[in-house]
Amino acid sequence: MSEIQYCQSCGMPLRFDVEAYLGTNADHSPSNEYCYYCLKDGRYTVDIPMKEMVNIWVKFTGKYNEYSDTGYTPKELNTLLNKRLPTLKRWRQKEETKHIHYYAIDRIKTHIDQNLFRDIDSRQLAAMVNLSFFHFRRVFKDITGENIGVYIQRLRLEYIAHLLIATGQSIKEILSQTNYQTKSSLSKAFRMHFGVSMSSYRKKYQSTNHALIPGILPEVLVKRINTMQILSIEVNETFRNEYAYKTIWKQLIHYRDHHLQYGNCHFVSISQDNPIITPVKQCRFYIGIILNEYTKPQDKLSVREIPGGMYAVFRHKGDYTQLPELYKTIYEQWLPQSLYFQKYPLSFEIYLNTPQETSKDNLLTDIYIPINKQN
Repeated sequence: MSEIQYCQSCGMPLRFDVEAYLGTNADHSPSNEYCYYCLKDGRYTVDIPMKEMVNIWVKFTGKYNEYSDTGYTPKELNTLLNKRLPTLKRWRQKEETKHIHYYAIDRIKTHIDQNLFRDIDSRQLAAMVNLSFFHFRRVFKDITGENIGVYIQRLRLEYIAHLLIATGQSIKEILSQTNYQTKSSLSKAFRMHFGVSMSSYRKKYQSTNHALIPGILPEVLVKRINTMQILSIEVNETFRNEYAYKTIWKQLIHYRDHHLQYGNCHFVSISQDNPIITPVKQCRFYIGIILNEYTKPQDKLSVREIPGGMYAVFRHKGDYTQLPELYKTIYEQWLPQSLYFQKYPLSFEIYLNTPQETSKDNLLTDIYIPINKQN
């Protein structure tokens, strides 16, 4: 053939001149896409990651050169295959499947957030995203790192922990908001997860700094907002790596500039967990863009919903590095002294301008905390 064709799995040139070198389809006919190393009777001979496929050929560079009549060094072959394999059918399909699974599990996570203390049937969740129950469980764990049952139980207990330290509600009142059948079953589950009783947890973590300190309380605007749609990308622990974090922001900016009629839309960051309660590795953190109209997400972007309701809004002027101090004041001073408690462990920031537009001293950030009135 005038143009070299490569095995759509390992990237080796296909030898159409020797039928025995070609893989076989399900009907045992020769494949015109895969070599005999990779496909037998319509099935891949090995199920390995793309990187391992590259490493195998690098290890056997001499065999590759003999087969394809080339003279690559292991280093050259490594560079070549790392560029070639992502373009091949097998790995493109895997990437597409990965995106499909990511969106499916993101949809399920949103459903769980919105129905946390209702009966949640894992088989019904699988049906929602058109996956078999077995496949759904495997995909969910691959993406989240947790079994579906463990994930739901953890979110429920962390929300209960939030109520313990954010409100004055009794354990009986908290129990009435959950789907635990008895106080005993809730207490047992809580102790198993956190290692202490509910009363001990409250005593340890509830803020005791209720003394008003003159002059430090921030100005606040309490207002009701409508539900907001956010085109977002999951960050989680990536914020700890400055380079990786900046890369995600660049992806978001690129998407906005090339796919959205963004006008006056603002960037936003969302934290769905309280880091005092939730281990940092499991905290759900997103950055995104407020949407004014529907848009279809691409890549790892998804549409996330910020619930409407009453929020306390705090405006910060200045460098982002000063934001943690404002949060400290909100949680240790303003909330304990106010007539409100944080409704759930969500907070988000809206960036009214950006470092590309103004100096650090003039950056404007609004922090939103969902609130309810204390009884």
